[in-house]
Amino acid sequence: MNELKCMKEIYRAYEDGISIVGPSEIAKRLDISKSTAHSLLKNLASLGYGNYVEKKGFVINSYGIKMGKQIMKKHRLIECFMADVFSLPPEKACREADKIDYLIGEEVIEIIERKYERVEKCPCGKRIPR
Repeated sequence: MNELKCMKEIYRAYEDGISIVGPSEIAKRLDISKSTAHSLLKNLASLGYGNYVEKKGFVINSYGIKMGKQIMKKHRLIECFMADVFSLPPEKACREADKIDYLIGEEVIEIIERKYERVEKCPCGKRIPR
């Protein structure tokens, strides 16, 4: 679970043009300790999603980008669903999607994706990876 949340934040940074994400940034984004963030980043590197450079941070690779796109696609589709069905404002839909995006199974995501297949951006205005 924490690894998925961490990968989502690394991918968000990647989308924003940030090439190295350090433990301090992950700790801040996920509200966890810096040592926990450090362990998460090293674990993600050992799983093959990128490289961890000591005293610098995590550098995502093509495998990590592929995983990040899948995670972010799921998040942004859920965000679309929340905004549409529950009439939530974009920021609230995003926060609520953050709470559950890693829990929802692929079958449900496929249904949501069919419903929003023509939607290119989430309510926050970010591109939905396809």
